[in-house]
Amino acid sequence: MVVEARGGAAGLLHDALGSSLERLRACRADAVTPATVHQARVATRRLRANLKDLRAVFGDGWDGDVRQELAWIGGLLGGVRDADVLEVALEAELEGADDRVSRAGGVLLSEVRRDRIRPLEELIYGLGHPRFAALVDRVAAVIDAPPPDVDIVPAIVVSPAWRGLKRAVRALPPEPSDVELHAVRIATKRARYAAEMFLTVGPGARRFTRRAGRMQDALGRHQDAVVAVAWLRTRAGTGPNVAFSAGWLTSRFEAARDADRQSWRGPWEALARPEARFW
Repeated sequence: MVVEARGGAAGLLHDALGSSLERLRACRADAVTPATVHQARVATRRLRANLKDLRAVFGDGWDGDVRQELAWIGGLLGGVRDADVLEVALEAELEGADDRVSRAGGVLLSEVRRDRIRPLEELIYGLGHPRFAALVDRVAAVIDAPPPDVDIVPAIVVSPAWRGLKRAVRALPPEPSDVELHAVRIATKRARYAAEMFLTVGPGARRFTRRAGRMQDALGRHQDAVVAVAWLRTRAGTGPNVAFSAGWLTSRFEAARDADRQSWRGPWEALARPEARFW
């Protein structure tokens, strides 16, 4: 199937990649918020995945080293975003805690916020640097000038990511490790991002991305709990009250982690059905 999109390949690129470019632009050094960081980090990941998948259509090197530069700013965004996610997760668990846990939990929240300071400083510096402005311009140039006379075929773009996801799932043992499940999560994201490029050209892509999103959400909850447990275990020696609060929180996140260890399988079964594929 050849895509029938507004303006052909150029129109598809604007529809598929333009929103990510705007989210990247919106994250400015003078306006860094948890929301803009989150949106920009997702945008960098989606752009890197999309540019890689489109190499199957346009050829290797068509985007120059834009993906490498996106990895640079994505790394800076990730340091801040990871702290934001952890802070929100801790706050949510502490809402239902008793006074002893809650008071000491405030110390833990302060530590998360302190851990965020250095990554935030590095991000603000990076966003204000000419390197970031140049990156935004180069992404825009790639979107505005795709190679001419090339058809974008969904099967060529989406199939490699889909095959990678199937391989990752089939390679899992009956009781997969946290690392193995995280790898499946990454593969799910890539398949979803590939399909999202075709949301404007038919309903099939929307069905696929909805199902992939449910699987990604389940795996994301699992990974967030894994990260929280690892961080809390580093706080075990910070005093008896804080250690008690950290232990209480650790048990909560371990329970959430274990509950979500298999919860992705139902969404995977739905995603793996033949009618979910649109290419």
